[in-house]
Amino acid sequence: MVLTESPSGSAAESSSAQFWASVVVPVFNCAKELRRLLALLETQTTALSQFEIIVCDDGSTESCRPVVADFQRSLPYLRCLRQENRGAAAARNMGILHAKSNIVVFLDTNAEPDRHLIARLTTALSENPDWHGAKPRLLSTRPANTTTVELIQPSRSGRSDTTAIAYRTNILRRLGGLDENFPGAGYEGLELAVRVLQQGPIGLVPGAIVHQQPPSPTVLSCWQARKHWRFLRILASRHGCLTRPNRPIRFPRLQTVVAAAVLQPFRRVKLALRLMGRSPADGVHSVCLSVIDCVGAVTMIPAILFGATPPRLSSVAPGDASKTVALVARAS
Repeated sequence: MVLTESPSGSAAESSSAQFWASVVVPVFNCAKELRRLLALLETQTTALSQFEIIVCDDGSTESCRPVVADFQRSLPYLRCLRQENRGAAAARNMGILHAKSNIVVFLDTNAEPDRHLIARLTTALSENPDWHGAKPRLLSTRPANTTTVELIQPSRSGRSDTTAIAYRTNILRRLGGLDENFPGAGYEGLELAVRVLQQGPIGLVPGAIVHQQPPSPTVLSCWQARKHWRFLRILASRHGCLTRPNRPIRFPRLQTVVAAAVLQPFRRVKLALRLMGRSPADGVHSVCLSVIDCVGAVTMIPAILFGATPPRLSSVAPGDASKTVALVARAS
């Protein structure tokens, strides 16, 4: 028995979908991480015949097909799709278009899902027909006395990203999928969550747990991350919020500047002060990163204040079910 959506958005039981869930995994040059994730998915308590895994290759220069081939005997409904390099949002949209179930579970390759993850997320959506999505607890595997502690936000904070989250497939297709204007790991998942929340709730499932080891921040990564403020400003201008949909803002451009040039560096400094007593080296490192955050934010002020807000870009046409069916048929 599979979960499907009625035209009104409520859940109903149906046998029209082929699987209980479609796990969509975007990849780009991460064969080692993909192998680890697939090994973890082998241990799911959900029967392997009840979910499919769609590996969405975003134009990797190293082939992930040998990794997929190694697991296709143990994971019978594992397949790999490939596109030209267009970013993680476009890769996830490819998975949405080709999903053969009524629930899409997004997983990143650096996620370490608990063996009950798929069962608990899908059960939660079945038991809560008003939910449009279900998110697990996202926990960091890095010790708390490091400068990366603030980069992973608990699920209860109100943030919903695509590291690990489940959505009803028809909601994703109705909304047109993810915005492909966000080319890298940024705020495309949050922007999607805001649009989903405008339609219905995304529930937290405490018993579903995903661990993630965030990359260690460096001077170079912090400098490159300054570009994320442009995407966050687009989110703020469109939807009137920054990182938390339940906290509306009135002046998106000005408040994005304040968040970039004041609040983020201040958070780093607060962290540095906490770390100084336990690890002076980490504390000094965090102070250096706060300076880079501030300088990077200043360079982005013109783009934040005067940059245009582009229209949404997606390969998933909102509400175009016929196009989706045709794409799935061609892929089969």
